[in-house]
Amino acid sequence: MSDLPALNSYAQTPAGVEPGPEHGKSGHGSDEEDTLPPAPILTPVAPVDDSIYSLPINSLYEVTRLPTLRVGNVLPSTQRNYQSHDFITRRLILEAAAESLFTTFIRLDYFCYGLMCPYSTLRDVRASSPMLTAALCAVAALHDPDGSSVFKTCHPEYQRLVMGSMFVVSQSSDTIRALIIGAYWLADISYTLLGHAIRLAMRLNYHLAYYAVIKGGAEQEDIMKARLWYILYIHDHQSSIFNGRPALISASEEPHQQWEAFIRINENQEVDLRMSSQIALYHITSKVRDVFGGDPSQGVPNHSLPQLRGYFAELDRWYMIWGNRMPRNAHVGWFPRDGAILNYHFARLHLCSYVFRGLPLGFLPSASVEVQEFGRTAVTSAAAVLSLAVERDDLRSALVGMPIYYHAMINFAAVFLIKAAKIGFPDSTAVNAPAVLSQVNDCVRELRAQKASSQHLVYHLANGLEGYMKVLSDPNQDVSMLPAPMSALGDNASTLSTADSIFMLDTFDLFSYVNM
Repeated sequence: MSDLPALNSYAQTPAGVEPGPEHGKSGHGSDEEDTLPPAPILTPVAPVDDSIYSLPINSLYEVTRLPTLRVGNVLPSTQRNYQSHDFITRRLILEAAAESLFTTFIRLDYFCYGLMCPYSTLRDVRASSPMLTAALCAVAALHDPDGSSVFKTCHPEYQRLVMGSMFVVSQSSDTIRALIIGAYWLADISYTLLGHAIRLAMRLNYHLAYYAVIKGGAEQEDIMKARLWYILYIHDHQSSIFNGRPALISASEEPHQQWEAFIRINENQEVDLRMSSQIALYHITSKVRDVFGGDPSQGVPNHSLPQLRGYFAELDRWYMIWGNRMPRNAHVGWFPRDGAILNYHFARLHLCSYVFRGLPLGFLPSASVEVQEFGRTAVTSAAAVLSLAVERDDLRSALVGMPIYYHAMINFAAVFLIKAAKIGFPDSTAVNAPAVLSQVNDCVRELRAQKASSQHLVYHLANGLEGYMKVLSDPNQDVSMLPAPMSALGDNASTLSTADSIFMLDTFDLFSYVNM
């Protein structure tokens, strides 16, 4: 594929086209009305692939030479002086403020494995990618106690740049990074950004970088691409759990199963250990979804409960391998280790949700012994999530900094405990209202104590959980008075009062940041 011509736009003449009066005319309307270019007159050209086998898209490119059909590594766009017209030069924010935000983001980056900003200065970022500049400034402002007004400027600028890039053919790894940053930290647009990032990375063949690395002697660029793909895989499977939707990236592919080989080939670097722990975890949770499906009204039949218990055993083995394997990070302390433990307890809570799907809330107190058993496991796991979040120093200090999925885990656990205590499930010895109120109140107090911009998710979680606690503490209000599941990212939430509503993650409003 190395002899392919450089990428051009649809409007430019493809390679091998003979100039003529037909080129550029459709014969049935003005040029502005055309959605596709006219079929050009092509002269014979040499094949772009000397193998008898070729991807259908490659064959189509050979025949048509339409540049936008070309697959593989997309050439970077012509080097431009982006800095001369970015939002900082336009003085939407001051350069001194941007420098401060850049410094803030460098620390935040290590919550996302330290791979989102490969530049040592703001000047270098601005020269490379306006979108990456806007992304890191927006996220850093969100985590700045004095950053509210700056965030209101950076967030819409970032969205504008993302929307403007949707149909741009020439993209770079900085675009992928910019999209990942938004997907990891901006709750209101996370799902949309993640899907776009995955599709773009696939078009750039990031999913194939693992194979180049595993052969040995890979270029640093291939290692970088493989790691960015792993980050997308991790967040995709987190998002699948968060939203109750299928993951876009399959867990059955070799790169998502041979994490130990990837660790070895890269000499046991910390970043690969951290990512691989997550890849291994979501390998387990994806198997559970594959077996039991994604229908929230379909529970686990009794004859399948032993199989589900087997997945709990796999989680226990995962914990034994990864629970203490991550070293302390110089920037975020023991967050990698403590975050792995948090993920373990949350994954156990998530697996319990399969048992409760489709069961009416009123049925739970008189449920079968097996369901009661999973109820006790769920209560224990949820309580462990909240305890870790407030008792582990590096998790508590990371409440402002951690990606939104971790906030979702904490919220998920708190809401489950409140609902379980309100209906007395599984029994009063396993969960009681005073103990739950005390534990959730400790969590709310920690959330409120954090220092971030007023738009940060921690404050919205604190407000929402306080509302839940009022219902729990009032004996005159039953579980139906708990806030109804909100519409997540525009989707219609079910109004059925089922036990699965205990496990809804959308108990906080996925708000529009810019209106706050």
